[in-house]
Amino acid sequence: MKPRLPTAILILAVTGASAQAPPAPGLDPIPLAAEALGLTMYLPAGAIVNTQSTDQAISYLASDPEGSWSLRISNLSSAVPEPSAEALAAEHLKAIQATGRPYQIIANEPRTVGSTTGQLLFLRQTLDDQKQLVNGWLILPNSPRTFVILTIVTTPQEYLRLRPIFEACFDSIQLRSVQDIQRQREARFARGRAIIGTLTADKLRSAQGGRSWYRIYRQGASGRRADDTEVGFLTIECLEAMRGELTPDRSTSSFTGLETQRGLMVLLEARAIIDAEAKRYLDVDGRYWMAWDRGAEAWSILQTHRTGSASQTTAETGVRNRATLNVIHSSKELRTREPAVYVIPDMAYLSQPEIFLLGQLLPRDGSVTGEMTFYSYDSKSRRVVERIDSWEPSRDGSGHWVLTSQPMLEATVITQVFDAQGNRIRRIDGQGTITERIDPEDLRRIWRSKGLLTR
Repeated sequence: MKPRLPTAILILAVTGASAQAPPAPGLDPIPLAAEALGLTMYLPAGAIVNTQSTDQAISYLASDPEGSWSLRISNLSSAVPEPSAEALAAEHLKAIQATGRPYQIIANEPRTVGSTTGQLLFLRQTLDDQKQLVNGWLILPNSPRTFVILTIVTTPQEYLRLRPIFEACFDSIQLRSVQDIQRQREARFARGRAIIGTLTADKLRSAQGGRSWYRIYRQGASGRRADDTEVGFLTIECLEAMRGELTPDRSTSSFTGLETQRGLMVLLEARAIIDAEAKRYLDVDGRYWMAWDRGAEAWSILQTHRTGSASQTTAETGVRNRATLNVIHSSKELRTREPAVYVIPDMAYLSQPEIFLLGQLLPRDGSVTGEMTFYSYDSKSRRVVERIDSWEPSRDGSGHWVLTSQPMLEATVITQVFDAQGNRIRRIDGQGTITERIDPEDLRRIWRSKGLLTR
């Protein structure tokens, strides 16, 4: 398997919602924001959420760490003449009956969520090996022919304990219609295009600055640094450079043609801790370049997995000219080379440098707030995706600004805080990992005290 950069480092500025009091006991404080389905809800406390994406269809799978239950949330389009939640439940029952396996109906009743009435079906089923399961289906219409389906699987024993919690989950659901989802998407894209229109060469030049250092960690229960778990660190620097400087070991005097084109360069260096005791680290050298007119970009990312003195490197290179993007993933050690070509579908597109600098580029005078949507290339999924960003002044009176981002519709939300000058101060991802600006000497002291290698 190819080494992957831990999420906390890979998407510092590229990537749920913020924590708050849940609406009922037993629910997680962070709601699931399933933007692709137009659904927001609170899950049972401690739920682990994964996503699946196939042929533009996105589903969400939540589960208990102990494996006592699972909940899948997905969309279903019906081709029958007059589909309804009740008819879909009846159709599902017929399919269960056709298997010949014993079953018992626990509940089959209308269920109202907000202003939407669907159907709730719970069955106790006996499998071929005589094991028993409880399966549940909450079917909610969000257009005349499409439905959001919540599928629950648990044991009969756990069902008795979990039913009140699942009922509280259902009560917390906020569901938008397909028409509302499309209207809001169009409005967000309009705001995204408006922002793109402000990204002039002068605006991009204003983002240049010195090298910033960030500590990445998970906070311990005591709140003391000594009890925190170190995840990694990174540095970011933004400057003017020629395109040829994507290859750092070449002299600028040797550049010709397009290599001499000047633009904005973001330099990223990072180290992630894989296994501190075994001295296993993942080092990253990322260089992201964009022309001042935004018409072209290129980047080079080297990820080196180190175990003691042994190492293995993988690379990603990208080149965009207007609406055509070419990306290559390769490894000399593994002798692999995987090229891909993408067409950028809309001019509300953020280049790789702009993703890192978005919080600095957005206005901090109150002229732009709220949600906006952009297209961008996502290295983690290797797709051109829709991303949603929300920009608001902090409510604590500090003068800071808060950027919450979903790097793709199925991703959890990342929250970043910027000061009045546009400097990134802090970031918290959906799993609670903190990325925090720090003095480099302070970072080195922390790592030395824990026996960690900064290089």
